[in-house]
This record gives sequence, structure tokens and C-alpha cells, in this order.
Amino acid sequence: MKVLIFGASGRTGRELVRQALAAGHEVTAFVRNPAALAATEHLRIAAGDVHDPAAVNIAMSEQDAVLSALGGTISDENLLPRSMERILAAMKRHAVRRLIVLGAAGSVESTLSRLPPLMRLAFRVFMGTLLRKPFKAQREMQQLIRASGTEWTIVQPPRLINKPATGKIRVDADALPEKGLRIARADLAAFMLAQLQSTEWVHRQPCISW
Repeated sequence: MKVLIFGASGRTGRELVRQALAAGHEVTAFVRNPAALAATEHLRIAAGDVHDPAAVNIAMSEQDAVLSALGGTISDENLLPRSMERILAAMKRHAVRRLIVLGAAGSVESTLSRLPPLMRLAFRVFMGTLLRKPFKAQREMQQLIRASGTEWTIVQPPRLINKPATGKIRVDADALPEKGLRIARADLAAFMLAQLQSTEWVHRQPCISW
């Protein structure tokens, strides 16, 4: 399958690229800095800014699916929704239907419902103060995705850590699994890539954790 990965030079994006290549996919990695990744067999580097509709449009040509590991920033509440606008427009132009996106548990209030009360309170405090802008950006991005005509899946993880994959992923349709406070990026990437071959979570927002 030909897959286009946004945010490919980030920590989760690099794991998506690595695992997608290992699974035999033809990968196009969209990056701002072409030196961030080295092109190899089955890996094409598409250099550009995700805010540039022309660059996104060129990268989208002849793709079968899109994966986004784009992350927000503390100070910019527009990066994610504006980026997704460009991605969705290019998908529509090139008739690319499948979209798998990295979200964030807490961007939808119900995803925290199984956490202990004090943990939920701590999440709300951070989301209302230090993380106010990135979570606002997440909510706006996800609203755009849900309103699109794509076959979308928004994966909602808790805190991401850099550890080897365990393969022991818990998934829930509505909220983070009980005591599900973290997951390795490698396990997250494996779950996202598995959705390329599955329709189980189309138009849904699986919450995943260890």
C-alpha cells in the first residue's frame, strides 16, 4: 500500500515510517527538513511545509492512505487545524479515502472517564492552563476530521513514552482503559498501521494504552 505520513520526522512519525517500511508499504514521508530522514528503497521524502497547499497536494498524488503524527505546540493553537485543512483538501482532490490520525486522550472529555478522580482533576487543570492551546488545537482538528468525508480513525493515547513495543495494547471505544496512563510510541505506531488493513475503527476514536 502507498502511504503518506505527516509528521514523519517526529518521534512517533519516525516509528510509523520504520514499521510501515518493515511491513512492506511504499512510504512517502512529508517533512519540513529533507535532511531529517534519508530516502531508502520504498521510502520517498517529500519536503515541504504542511501549511503549503501545493506541497501537500503534490505529496498526496497516487497515495492509498494518509497517516498523521502531527503534534501541537504549547503556543500555537492553529497549527493542527490549519494543517488538517490542507490535508483534507488534498485527499478530496486525489480521492484518497483512508485517514488515520494521532489524537490525544483528554481532547474528548469522555476519554478520561475511567481514570481515578484525582487523576481526572489533574488532567483538567493541565488542559485548562499549560496545555490549553494544544488541546484546543486537538479538538478543532478532530472536529474537522469528523465532518470530513474520509474514512477516518482518530487514535486517542495517553502519555507517550520511548520504550520498546510490548504488543500488549488495550483498546476501548469510549475511554482510556482503567489505569491506562501511558503507552510506547512503538505500540501506538503498530496500532495505527494495523488500521490500514481493518475497518473496525473507521469513523471511531479508539482509546489505547498499556
